[in-house]
Amino acid sequence: MFWAPNVRSSRDYKVGSVSAASRIPILMAPDSSAIATSWLKSFGEYLEAGDIAGTTSCFIPTKCYLRDILVFTWNNRTLIGHERIADYLKETLKAASITQVKLDTRTNLSPKFGPVTHAASGVSSGFTFETAVGHGQGYLSLVENEAGEWKALYVFVTLADIRGHEESGAETGVYGGHTLAWHDVHRERREAIERDPHVLISAHSCFASLTFQTKSKINEVGAGQNGLNVGARFRQMHIPTLIIEKNARVGDNWRQRYPMMTLHTIKTQHTMLYQPYPENWPTYTPRDKLADWLEHYAISQDLVVWTSSRALPTPTYDIASKRWTVVVDRAGEQITLHPAHIVLAAGTLGAPISPSIPDADLFKGITLHAAAYAGGKDFVGKRTLVVGAGNSSADICQDLVFHGAAEVTMLQRSSTCVVSVDTTARVLAQLWPPNVPTDISDFKSQAFPFLLMREIGKATTEHIWAQETETHKGLREAGLKLNMGEDGSGQFPMIFERFGGESHFATVRNHELHYTERGLTVVPGLDVGVADLIRTGEVKIKQGVEISRFTENSAVFTDGSSLDVDAVVFATSYENIRDTMRGLFGDAVIDQTTRVWGVDEEGEINGCYRPSGHPGLWYAGGDFVTSRFYSKQLALEIKAIELELLTL
Repeated sequence: MFWAPNVRSSRDYKVGSVSAASRIPILMAPDSSAIATSWLKSFGEYLEAGDIAGTTSCFIPTKCYLRDILVFTWNNRTLIGHERIADYLKETLKAASITQVKLDTRTNLSPKFGPVTHAASGVSSGFTFETAVGHGQGYLSLVENEAGEWKALYVFVTLADIRGHEESGAETGVYGGHTLAWHDVHRERREAIERDPHVLISAHSCFASLTFQTKSKINEVGAGQNGLNVGARFRQMHIPTLIIEKNARVGDNWRQRYPMMTLHTIKTQHTMLYQPYPENWPTYTPRDKLADWLEHYAISQDLVVWTSSRALPTPTYDIASKRWTVVVDRAGEQITLHPAHIVLAAGTLGAPISPSIPDADLFKGITLHAAAYAGGKDFVGKRTLVVGAGNSSADICQDLVFHGAAEVTMLQRSSTCVVSVDTTARVLAQLWPPNVPTDISDFKSQAFPFLLMREIGKATTEHIWAQETETHKGLREAGLKLNMGEDGSGQFPMIFERFGGESHFATVRNHELHYTERGLTVVPGLDVGVADLIRTGEVKIKQGVEISRFTENSAVFTDGSSLDVDAVVFATSYENIRDTMRGLFGDAVIDQTTRVWGVDEEGEINGCYRPSGHPGLWYAGGDFVTSRFYSKQLALEIKAIELELLTL
């Protein structure tokens, strides 16, 4: 999972420690199927009987976790410990009406013995069940106590489908008894959706003027994969959906990024819903290949997309009809639509935050945000300062050196979590192996409670740092300041906690400074080659300061020093999408919505794929995994509203 597993006994399990008993190696794996079957029989009987004390007795007595998505409530919850689990079930268990709890015997979900944390091994298994409204799916992880009893470290349950409204799956491809051509069928479906979409999805920055000014041009920023994944899921759930895209082509938001950009995660992790990449696809997907794939995806998934389209201010919501009135500018033609739901699937990033630095007008060189960086060819022979020390900064610094910038300096204002791309790839390959269907890998990865991941991250920090010893040594010697997350829990919790802004756990450093982490904070840096350039001095480090002002040809720092530069690239931060959307919806609507991204006190993602606080308005941000998995939750919530199972 998110740690380097050591196969150990499960007895005396405690996060962050390895007891004497747990250091004894297992000579023979137990009968996983028998253990899971026995435990699940008791668990299921207690649930069906409404026996809350019996249900909680199935968990370990210390830190145990129950994660619930849409089973006991129409929301996401993670409960820790017997008392909180019991209190939760007292209010919800009877109405949920859990029955028919059975082992999931499918390949990759059947009972298996192996590591369940960094310090313990146990039995993990999928299971299925029925609820009052539909079909459920779950995952359990059991460890053995001193008495030889198997108890749950965590249990994950989620609503898989609403009964009678399951995903449609693949069509036969034969229409009207071989009397209708696919072209005509598709046209008719498309026209029906365009006339009256139930859901309007923003696949890009279509709902606001997400623009920033450089000295040469105005650029647009945004994302595309979230809206397309959500749209594909909704189509399978029979929810008529129209996607609007501000750019001329699907995928243009990626084509407009810096040319050498390549995704830093492996392809099995960043694949699209229902449609994995070909076997010979590169491990790390280049910008342009991804853009073309998204364009192809929209066609092959039969999505209805309006390109060159954007919503105009200000959409209004009618409480009586439960419909929006939205005017869409489609290539110059204004069209009024009345969807029941608007899904903001432009990611968690809003407009780039351009710093306001004194005397910027005096500077004769180039200044731009990283989002406008179009490649190093424009910086040949220029002394360039890159402000920031995250992934974008690393990519840009490397590209500048390659293209012959006269001098490249990275300005690191606080500290950075640096993990090599190879280390990250090894972890991701465990979670999304090539021989396992993506939906199963997604399910198992999301079953693991976030707060448990944080605890394990803190316990394994020393091991992770040891893998990066040589890289970190050279970076420190060059002046780079390193961290292993806000509380030492590593890169993965840091991404969840800080992507999109502050969280319940992570207080953003330097929050008061005028161009530091006011919105999206710097995410962990993956070393994809820039570390060598830093160690050799080809990329210099300026650490722990800010730019206080400009002169005609230099940047002056808060420590009084200065640096002669011809160009400054701000790889700093972005607004949270919630703040950016104020420009379109207005404060009255956005103030009703919750924070977007980061995690709440239970470790659940704020605001996304769950009720936003305003009826008919949803946020759908995050990475590929998030939109693949949680698009189902969002579809179920919208379907439940349609069926009057859920009222917001």
